[in-house]
Amino acid sequence: MSGLRVTLSGADRTIARSVFASGDWDPLLVGTVFDALDRWGHAYGGRTMVEVGANFGVYSLPAVVEYGFGRAIAYEPEPAAFALLTANVERNDLADRVTVVQAALSSEPGELLLRRGWLNAGDNRIVGRGDSGDQRTVAVRATTIDDEVASGSIRLDEIGLVWLDVQGHELEVLAGAATLLASDVPLVIEYSTSMMSTGARAQLDELIAANFTCFVDLGWAALTNRLRFQPAAAVRDLAAGRAVETDLLLL
Repeated sequence: MSGLRVTLSGADRTIARSVFASGDWDPLLVGTVFDALDRWGHAYGGRTMVEVGANFGVYSLPAVVEYGFGRAIAYEPEPAAFALLTANVERNDLADRVTVVQAALSSEPGELLLRRGWLNAGDNRIVGRGDSGDQRTVAVRATTIDDEVASGSIRLDEIGLVWLDVQGHELEVLAGAATLLASDVPLVIEYSTSMMSTGARAQLDELIAANFTCFVDLGWAALTNRLRFQPAAAVRDLAAGRAVETDLLLL
């Protein structure tokens, strides 16, 4: 794990368990993403990575320690996960290279409700605004990528990659990211039909087709050990008549 020492939550039954069991980040598609960026010819060495839904520092930590990024900005709204993220940054002496922000990113700033995963601490999800009456929810601060760019917190000319892992909230994040979509910054998103309505998936498909040149299905690439660069418009057919649980690199 390139010398990284991380504290994990035993209640996280997906990502944290994978890292603990393997002792490495490879099962999380990290190497596949950077292989694809290298193949595409996208220079990211020395640049900044933005991780949205950072959990314990899942992608931002190896990005700066192992894959050549100069800095990272890690956004995580859930208090317990943010505490782990902060502790892992400090434990690895990365405070000067990894900036941590306790906030969700969404379509507009304000306050959102985040529901903690019942059986899996890695499955926290934004569920709306207001009081849901659910004891598993917690109010979290929300901002937008556009506001972060306007404030100078995110400098798009320095960004080499944005990685979203927001459990079905991808469309809302991108609705507040016109500046990002107008740039040439690559983007990784989770693409899960079980976390999106049919209408939301159609909107996300159209957004991808309109703003990107191509995509790589990272789940397929990891399974076959092959990289396939598909036209962005082909994302409309990705889930035609079937369930899909994967991640996409958008270029």
